[in-house]
Amino acid sequence: MTPKKVLMVDDDLESIWRFTDVLTSQGYSVSRCADPKQAVDVFLREKPDAVLLDVKMPGRDGFEVLKDIRDRDRNVCVIMLSAYGGSSTVVEALKLKADNFADKSQDTEGLLLILEKELRTKDLEAQLRGLKRDNGHGLKCAGDIVGESEVMKAVKRQIEQYAEYAQDASMTIFITGDNGVGKNVVAEALHTQSERRAKPFKHLLCSNLQPQLVESELFGYERGAFTDAYRSKKGLIEAADGGTVFLDEIGTLTPEVQAKLLLLVDTGVYFKLGAEGVSKTSEAWFITATNLDIPKAIRESRFREDLYYRLNQAWIHVPSLRERGDDVILLAEYFIKLESEKLGKSPVALKPEYMDRLLSYRWPGNVRQLQSVIRRYVRTEGADERLYSAGFEDVSNGKESGDGAHDLKAARNEAVEGVEKKRIIDALARFGGNRTKAAKWLGISRRSLMYKIKKYGLPGRA
Repeated sequence: MTPKKVLMVDDDLESIWRFTDVLTSQGYSVSRCADPKQAVDVFLREKPDAVLLDVKMPGRDGFEVLKDIRDRDRNVCVIMLSAYGGSSTVVEALKLKADNFADKSQDTEGLLLILEKELRTKDLEAQLRGLKRDNGHGLKCAGDIVGESEVMKAVKRQIEQYAEYAQDASMTIFITGDNGVGKNVVAEALHTQSERRAKPFKHLLCSNLQPQLVESELFGYERGAFTDAYRSKKGLIEAADGGTVFLDEIGTLTPEVQAKLLLLVDTGVYFKLGAEGVSKTSEAWFITATNLDIPKAIRESRFREDLYYRLNQAWIHVPSLRERGDDVILLAEYFIKLESEKLGKSPVALKPEYMDRLLSYRWPGNVRQLQSVIRRYVRTEGADERLYSAGFEDVSNGKESGDGAHDLKAARNEAVEGVEKKRIIDALARFGGNRTKAAKWLGISRRSLMYKIKKYGLPGRA
């Protein structure tokens, strides 16, 4: 992954080198400018992802530089720095569209957290702008899928590889994963990254229709094909017009429709209902998905083995949310942005104690459940006590937990937290307080470790 670029504009050379050492140790690429009169030229030349801009500088203050930068780039991350952070200075910085304000005298950990948070927010805003440009029709590429865990990086690599298969309609893609993991998002990313992106993407959720309706929706029908068929109708395959057809939850298809689908993907030939003697051909690219245990379904004669092997030219498994680690925080912030935008309100901040709950919960309903929970979080501005005291399943189902169940859950959480706190203390001691090395040894991100250190009130140096 290309490192994020940071431009430091400060006449205090000691501060520049102090922060440069810390930023480069965390993988950032750093440019420096000690003359505020040259800052805008350096900014235009370097094109950084973030600017750390001092307020008090001789000849030209940081507010003037900020105005010029904003005239040229409304979206770049700008964090103002000052050792004299009075409230009026902070207010002025935010009025001029700075993204945040940091005290230069605080420890470097604080600055790193602010920078990481604001860059993550900028990435989410860029994704939202991309979605708007696409007019809501889908993601532009695999890189737009929210998630930086290793398992999701593997999925993105598969998407980039398999999108090339679209050139050959016979190379079908088979997507598996639990309910709510986002199989439809993966399918749409495959389409929008393929050479078929300019053509239609047609999605049929097979489980939403009665078995007898799936065939008519998929293949279309002629007038008089059945009762109430007063006029002919194009099916989803014909409407795709050489684009992509995504059949979700194909495990619910009847044996009759499975047989017709096998003929279609094998030969490109299909028949509209009521026109069995007249064949039609399709050049659509097929992507299918299911949460079904296919080998079991084949053994029980509920799914055709030959159809499974024909559809599974390439296979992508979308992991459950509990396998994605810190992605739950990225997704939560992404959904906060979406919901806030929908309501026309400023995004609600994720409270540290709520982040911890998001990370520790197992998410049986996966991404869909998380989106539901975050929707409630945004609409109540994080003020609904059930978002903290009850299980997330109770939030989404609207059910209250019994006192006994709640007591048991609280006791279990306390025990887990005790073990977790001890492991963190041991890790920090093992590496002399170095949080980066401790996080790596614990198998969590540095950001997660920072949350937990704050939660348990633990010491530790950078």
